Amino acid sequence: MQMLINSLPSKNIYYITVMISKIELQSVIEKYHLNGLVESVKWSINKNKQLTINFTAPTRELIGTVIHNDFPLPESEIGINDTTQLDKLISITSGDLVLDYIKDRTILTKLLISDNQYNLNYSLSDIFIIPKSGTYNGPEEYDIETTLTDEVITALIKAKNALSNSESVVVTPGLLGLEFVFGGDVEYANKVSYSIQNLENNSGTRFELVYNSALLKEVLVANKDMENGSIHVNSNGLMKLSFNHKTFTSVYYLVAKEQ
Repeated sequence: MQMLINSLPSKNIYYITVMISKIELQSVIEKYHLNGLVESVKWSINKNKQLTINFTAPTRELIGTVIHNDFPLPESEIGINDTTQLDKLISITSGDLVLDYIKDRTILTKLLISDNQYNLNYSLSDIFIIPKSGTYNGPEEYDIETTLTDEVITALIKAKNALSNSESVVVTPGLLGLEFVFGGDVEYANKVSYSIQNLENNSGTRFELVYNSALLKEVLVANKDMENGSIHVNSNGLMKLSFNHKTFTSVYYLVAKEQ
């Protein structure tokens, strides 16, 4: 990684140049973008190079946080209003990227992205127009806790894809473990059932909860590259999904639908 800071004194405009791999930058984005479900966010980078992105799904059924513990950008707050457009720009690049931030006094106004072929220009937003994201500060008490293996993640994604038009999944403790029934709670609907077996913690409390299956799928797809993951569910309707990598953590809270 390399960082250079250049300035134009007469205009009080500063250029901050940083090199970062395309793969690393895309991985940050996909953890919150969730295939286009979340567009507007604030990137907060502290003096220890920790990047924190809090976000909320438009339906308000999901909130989450992505943290990168060694993000090679200077301390700043960056307003990203159209993540889809930013992702499209990055997608045509390759290898290591040079990022140039144009800073007008205290405000970051432009993100310039370049590789060996392209020079790209992305307009940053005022952080004050970025919608404020919710955060979860409630008790962390769960009736079910277990690991999300690669096998489990793949199986749940396949189950959702088999019923692409259905937007609901029923989650309940069953005889075989934590059961997911895709197809919703409509009696005559097509359904696909899958159970996570060998639960690490099970309070024995019985419940039946309905979640947005599209949100669940996108969280799982975005975190397939993570080293490990876990799922936690309580009878009050809160599902927590957490994932870890060498420098990444991502945490998502899904709220059950009202029945």
